[in-house]
Amino acid sequence: MQGLPDISTVELSRTKLRLRDDLRFLPQCYGGETWYHLEVSTTTEFYRVGFAEYTFLSLLDGRTSFAEALAVSAQKLGSSALNQRQAMSLYSWLLEHGLASLVDEETASSGASTAARRQSSASTIFTKLNPFWIKIPFGRPEAFLKTLQPLVGWLFSPASMLCSLILFSIAGVLLRSHWSLFHSASATVISRDNWFWLLLAWISLKFIHETAHGLVCQRYGGAVRDTGVIFAFFTPMAYVDASSSWAFTSRWQRIHVAIAGMFSELVIASVCMILWTQTDSAELQFWLQNVILMASLSTLLFNLNPLMKFDGYFICSDLLQIPNLASQSMEVLQSVVRKILLGEQNSRPQAVGHRWWVLLSYGVASALWKLMVSLSMLIAASVLFHGAGLLLAGLGIFLWFARPLFRILKQCGELWRQRPERLFRGSLIGGAFVSLVVLAVTCLPAPVMMSAPGVVDFTDGETVRAETAGFIEQILVENGQSVSKGDRLLTLRNDDVTARHLDLVHRIAQEELRRQTASNEHDSGALSIADGNLVSLHRQLLESQRELEGLDLRASRDGIVVGTRLKELVGTFAPAGKDLMSIGLPNDKELQLSIGQRELPEALQHVGQPVRVRIGTRGSITGVLKRVNPRASRSIPHEALAAINGGELPVVQDEARKRGESSLRLTEHRFTAVVQIPAEEAPNLFCGERGTASLGLPSMSLGRWAWRSGSDWMENQLTAATQP
Repeated sequence: MQGLPDISTVELSRTKLRLRDDLRFLPQCYGGETWYHLEVSTTTEFYRVGFAEYTFLSLLDGRTSFAEALAVSAQKLGSSALNQRQAMSLYSWLLEHGLASLVDEETASSGASTAARRQSSASTIFTKLNPFWIKIPFGRPEAFLKTLQPLVGWLFSPASMLCSLILFSIAGVLLRSHWSLFHSASATVISRDNWFWLLLAWISLKFIHETAHGLVCQRYGGAVRDTGVIFAFFTPMAYVDASSSWAFTSRWQRIHVAIAGMFSELVIASVCMILWTQTDSAELQFWLQNVILMASLSTLLFNLNPLMKFDGYFICSDLLQIPNLASQSMEVLQSVVRKILLGEQNSRPQAVGHRWWVLLSYGVASALWKLMVSLSMLIAASVLFHGAGLLLAGLGIFLWFARPLFRILKQCGELWRQRPERLFRGSLIGGAFVSLVVLAVTCLPAPVMMSAPGVVDFTDGETVRAETAGFIEQILVENGQSVSKGDRLLTLRNDDVTARHLDLVHRIAQEELRRQTASNEHDSGALSIADGNLVSLHRQLLESQRELEGLDLRASRDGIVVGTRLKELVGTFAPAGKDLMSIGLPNDKELQLSIGQRELPEALQHVGQPVRVRIGTRGSITGVLKRVNPRASRSIPHEALAAINGGELPVVQDEARKRGESSLRLTEHRFTAVVQIPAEEAPNLFCGERGTASLGLPSMSLGRWAWRSGSDWMENQLTAATQP
């Protein structure tokens, strides 16, 4: 394969190209413009070019030189024709993809061919060495798809698609009505112990996804020439080459091919959602939820993203009727950048009007997306490999941007030889822009208010817990009821505790009788044994008496009862230490905060000062930060703050907990603090409500804050997924 001739070693005007004999041009219309699809019939490869490119290519017959073809196309198209730089890029593209060959003996025998092969080889090496994009082909799947076509091809008919939309609606309604249960159960799906089933669900769904693409492509007469796996950022992703769909005359057929994979996964997710709501088997629900999350969440987050060249990109391109959306948008963006930096005017505008703005917007969004992905790769690598992965991530990013950087440097070299004043202007403007960005990232403070999550509770409230395990027999109070110290709150029933207490009373009575007999008979040995037994039995009776009294819970202070669904607790089993209700004064409440290590310095500076507090969806109020506990802990201040309960803090289960303690543990050590709520605002708030306290702006630069925030988030997710 040959590459772009080196214009420093060959006279460009004398070069001649001959297109492949098996190359076919198929005209198509996009938004009123004519485009051409290039098909290599022997390899079933497809490419797409505009009308100006087609006009230039049609002149490359092996007898017409580069200069002659450029002149003829300029006569035919006028200002819409390719300029010399664009024609050179097209030359390079044809040679790199093997769509044309050099026929000029002088050119072929010069150093240009060697340089071209070297450039093409370097480009191939850059692509193959990138550790974040590894492609493994499996071969042509056409025979397999033709076997499946009569069996499942009917699933992609218009009637089936309509039925699928009805199925989506039913599943959506069921998900909304069962959202709380589904959300809480999802915490056990995304976990370290479940990695095998997640991987199995992922592989199965992606096999179905790519098979759907191939079946729909064949349905409309297209060919599927390749299939395999791409490891994108170490994540396995199946693929099929359905590029033959580009030749379909109907854009709706092309969209159908692109959307078929996502559609099939959503059908599976909908069926599983319906089954999930109809089964009582916990094991089956667990399996179904694995499939639901993989088939809905992953396909919407990845495949529907139009900024990546997956299904969403091709759907977006056809809906906008802009072929080669990515390359066109980058051309527009580059022309704008070249105009600003170098003062160049594009002699052949790629688009006008609103289309130009669409392309520019997409180009900017795509460039920002690549930048965000690059930063995410660096953060993830630094967390996963404890800093050593930065080298790997840096290598991947270099290989990703190596070719564009090489082209930029080459163009700078040409400018230095031809128009050095433009290079000076570009260096001056570009250097000023980079300096401003670096200055903003390193010097500007992060414009994000640091905050800490918290939960409302009584200041000196009493948490009523089950002192003895038992079944709740009677609830004697209601939520919001005023109680006094000593009032009965609820009673529990534990037949084992009651029977053991009666048995001890009976045994003590018997032992007292034996002691009396031994004393009357002056049997000192029996008397000593009886005394020892009585001491042991009375000790057991005292413990049994405390357990028996623990079945009758009373208030230890005056206040208001706070508890949710108290009447529903009757008949349920309460283990020892279980929180049942709280008692406190309505005007005496506080916000119990959980503060991360990053926010601790700002929190310490605000002790004794007013802070803004927002409770739920209410308006903000002003409280006073009373104290900050300087000792870090993984104990969660209140279970309402746990992520599995709708809070913000990631937690893990701790089976080795002490009696009366929560089984949840934070994934990182955090500090506790207390904000006193004003007495006039306290009656309007309810215990257990979640809130947020603002601690001020962070005392760090914007760049440092963004890096540390991303690192903390990544590390928390990794810890939550790997810890038991």
